[in-house]
Amino acid sequence: MRFHGTTVTFFKRSDGALIGYRANGHSGYAAAGEDIVCAGVSALTQSTLNGLQNILKAPVRSDIDERTASLEAELRPEATTEQVDRAQLLLETLLQGLQAMERSYPRNVRIFFEERR
Repeated sequence: MRFHGTTVTFFKRSDGALIGYRANGHSGYAAAGEDIVCAGVSALTQSTLNGLQNILKAPVRSDIDERTASLEAELRPEATTEQVDRAQLLLETLLQGLQAMERSYPRNVRIFFEERR
C-alpha cells in the first residue's frame, strides 16, 4: 500500500551519528493553509536547518522546494567532529518531535532512516 503523507528520512552514518534529513510530500491532513501537520513538520525541519546553519555554523548542504513540499539538509563532509557532535542535539530533537507527530498522526507522517557515507 502506498503512503500518501509526509515522509521524513533521517541520514545516519555507520557509527549511528545523524547527519541530515529529507522531508518530502504533503501530509494530507487538511486543505493547504489549514494543515496543522504540514505546518508542524515545516516548523520543525526549518528550525533545525536554521540551527545547524546559524547557531552551530556547520557546513550544510540544503535544498528547499516549496512546489514539491520538500526540504533536505545534510552536513557536508568537511564538517568537523565537533560540529557533527553538536549537531546531534538538534537532529535528535527534530527526530523526537517528528516521532511524537508520527504517533499522533500515523496516516500523515512516516519516519525512515538511510545510511550515508
